[in-house]
Amino acid sequence: MNPNEVKYIQERTNAILDVIMAYARLDFTQKTEITDQGDVFDSIASGVNMLGEELENSVITLQEREALLQEVHHRVKNNLQIISSLMNLQASYTKDEKFLALIRECRNRIISMSMIHEMLYRTKDLSRIQVSDYISTLTLSINSSFSGSRSDVVFEYDIDDRIYLEADRMIPIGLIINEAVSNSFKYAFPDGKGIIRIIFTSSKTHFRMKISDNGIGLPTTIQTEAFESLGIQLISALSDQLSAELKILRENGLGYELRFKIESR
Repeated sequence: MNPNEVKYIQERTNAILDVIMAYARLDFTQKTEITDQGDVFDSIASGVNMLGEELENSVITLQEREALLQEVHHRVKNNLQIISSLMNLQASYTKDEKFLALIRECRNRIISMSMIHEMLYRTKDLSRIQVSDYISTLTLSINSSFSGSRSDVVFEYDIDDRIYLEADRMIPIGLIINEAVSNSFKYAFPDGKGIIRIIFTSSKTHFRMKISDNGIGLPTTIQTEAFESLGIQLISALSDQLSAELKILRENGLGYELRFKIESR
């Protein structure tokens, strides 16, 4: 796969994900461009645009009715899973490792959003999600994606199970966790063994989230800004969505620490 093909795949994938993230926030004004290429990305884009129209009509009809809003979240989750399945199908037709890695990254991002809508569908309180339940379920999925049925990477958690957050903050949190944990699997453990730690606690005024590994880390001579392919730029952008203070930790591995206010934005 030449650099132009990789760039094309990244641009089309990111454009589609941007629209899906907007739908997850119940913003249906965005549409995905459909080109004259007629490839799998145009098929996915067409499906995403149809999903937006369906959900927009559903939200208008079901506004202020919690019982039926659950059905909206159920539809979002189902359609995100369909898009994920389409990506899996496309991946089955190639052995190109770069393409397969891109598909896996996109699929994991979609799954991180899909889980939020699944939890909202199952809960009686549509305004909040239990953070500990979500993080443990998400990391199990990422672990399976990279390791299959067997993994020598161990997760350690320190998460207050009394913390609940609304969906519009859980979406960027889920994507940050997905990027950080995925990066650990890809780069931190050359021998396939290691520890990933996730902390999520609160003080009187702020939440604190820390994701770190005990892997090989980054050389101190290298600036993290140069590692866009590692997802650090995306983590920074998502932190801005949370109005969070972000620190990149480079001792005994690589980590990310975020602090953001408890009160709703």
